[in-house]
Amino acid sequence: MKDTVIPSVAIHTLGCKVNQCDSESLLARLAEAGYSIYEFNKDADVYIINTCTVTHAGDKKSLQMIRRARRQNASAFVAVCGCMPRGQTDSVNKIMAAGADFVFDTRKPDDLLAKLSETFQTANPTAPSDINYVNERTRAFIKIQDGCDRYCAYCIVPYVRGPVTSRLPGDILAEAEAHTQRGVQEIVLTGIQVAAYGYDTDSGKLTLPGLVKRLVTPELKRLRLSSIDPWAIDDAFLEVVAHSPTLCSHFHLSLQSGSDRTLARMNRRYNTADYSKAAEKLRALRPNMGLTTDIIVGFPGESDNDFAESLRFVEHMGFSRIHVFEYSPRAGTPAADFPDQVPSHVKTARGQEMRALAQDLEQCFLYAQVGTVAPVLFESQVRDLSLEANQTSEVWQGNTENYCMVRVQGAGLANSIKDIRITNATDNGLVGNLKASQK
Repeated sequence: MKDTVIPSVAIHTLGCKVNQCDSESLLARLAEAGYSIYEFNKDADVYIINTCTVTHAGDKKSLQMIRRARRQNASAFVAVCGCMPRGQTDSVNKIMAAGADFVFDTRKPDDLLAKLSETFQTANPTAPSDINYVNERTRAFIKIQDGCDRYCAYCIVPYVRGPVTSRLPGDILAEAEAHTQRGVQEIVLTGIQVAAYGYDTDSGKLTLPGLVKRLVTPELKRLRLSSIDPWAIDDAFLEVVAHSPTLCSHFHLSLQSGSDRTLARMNRRYNTADYSKAAEKLRALRPNMGLTTDIIVGFPGESDNDFAESLRFVEHMGFSRIHVFEYSPRAGTPAADFPDQVPSHVKTARGQEMRALAQDLEQCFLYAQVGTVAPVLFESQVRDLSLEANQTSEVWQGNTENYCMVRVQGAGLANSIKDIRITNATDNGLVGNLKASQK
């Protein structure tokens, strides 16, 4: 092990936005303690792998990253956290065999700090980090809860994340204020089951609609929600949508299948009629909203008719974007033992067909934006030769409120919100022009 006063730390995060939030919180603690934060591809003293175990592919990638860390620096200290250690009973053995030195609970960062202090035989360093642990960004994610109580037939998450646990409102509000003070324009509320926020607390405590109300302040320009469930679209939620312009006109409304028979087998606890009504109520308040979702194809027992129903419903809903997944059996979940597992070649074919439909729907939504004027939050400068008048031109990209990526020519647009006239739609999103008064 290296003899260093200020060990350097690098982290690699797999999986969902919740894991990303956990990693950022962990890096914040390490940076505050004085550890130098490196990129993962650098020669660091400590590597942390925040794992994902939602699918077998997640396990495989997690183990690959542990081995990669060990190859990058054979003498480094490799620590592992995240969902995989909380999964199957042999998961920790696999993690250690891949080359890990230490496994810890992401929710207990002090365990890692204590282990690092012991390993490097030094008190926690106090020198400032030489690399900013979080890049200054236009958007920040805030985890408002963890855990899930739905127990969908295909999902391992409730078993590894545990029941719903909501963060205290005061802590969330303080984190949001800290982000806005450093110039963040958009905050995304995320969690394992965002719609269940507050349901684990005593009666009368704050739930998601109330939390959104309290987060809407003049300082915050945009508030966005990650995935929510159809049952969350109740009167209280709709009242917030109607009276909170800060809340973005984009809702990722979880679906998974457009077949009622498949939804029942998945234990999703709603049907397509429930879903359609929820979407209609949102569109009545936000007609041009972006509606995104996730679809699983090839779930055990999904017949040709079930899949055809799913295609028809997806087309009827007119989603602006869809994440399509072929079902993958996950040991420890009920669906892994279901009869009538769909052959791999059938799942692949259905995935291709659903993705083709998803692409068509996305293009329809994008072309519907042409000719409109939309506020765009610009996040990064990119290269786009199709837009550049010469090699010195700047091209910036950012998102509309309804979650469409827009590229424009301009200068110094980082972390600014500008009204953009949309002039064209391409395979890469939208193209627009700055209004003359904003150039």
